[in-house]
Amino acid sequence: MITGIVLGSLALLCALALSQRVWIKVVWASAGRSIEVRYVLLHFHVPGKRRKVKEGKRAREKARKRGRRGVLGRRDVLGWIKLALELLQASEKGLKYLLQHSELRHLQVKGIVGTEDVATTGILWGTIQAVYWTTSQWVSKLELTVAPDFAEGKTSLTLDAEGAVRLGVLLATPAIIVWSLPKRKLWQLLWKQRRMRKASRKARFKLKKKRQV
Repeated sequence: MITGIVLGSLALLCALALSQRVWIKVVWASAGRSIEVRYVLLHFHVPGKRRKVKEGKRAREKARKRGRRGVLGRRDVLGWIKLALELLQASEKGLKYLLQHSELRHLQVKGIVGTEDVATTGILWGTIQAVYWTTSQWVSKLELTVAPDFAEGKTSLTLDAEGAVRLGVLLATPAIIVWSLPKRKLWQLLWKQRRMRKASRKARFKLKKKRQV
């Protein structure tokens, strides 16, 4: 009896927690970004970090290592291309579910756009306006305040968005994406790349050892 009451209470609390809305506000600008999350009485604020320019020998060494990993990854680029369509389809299912069960309070894009060429700036601005008028038909709360910068040709945009989604929907979205993924093909490709990286590291180690001898 007591066990049933405890389990029923826990199930009720769990259902109430999953039905509560999570409010998310995102401000994304050229200077930085910030994310604000509100859930019941909890309030989280993640301030954005500005990008730092890396200098010195250590930064160059990291860039060189990243370049090596990138060259190695290109060997399996064909495998990723073959999986790209299935990965996009799986992501589309999750995002579609999320959008259908979420509420958008406002979405605002403002700033200036410009390039070194005046004609290109005009074409870019016209394209943005065309996309806005097309998407505003099904995103009624979208506000666009973007002006062309023909003088200096600078681009500076700020995205301000706020919406709400229930916690249960938020947790179910990645589960839907993972369930829809081609897990067997993805695992085989990742395992193949891992074996190739190990073989490449062993080959470099042997070559380095021979040079030292």
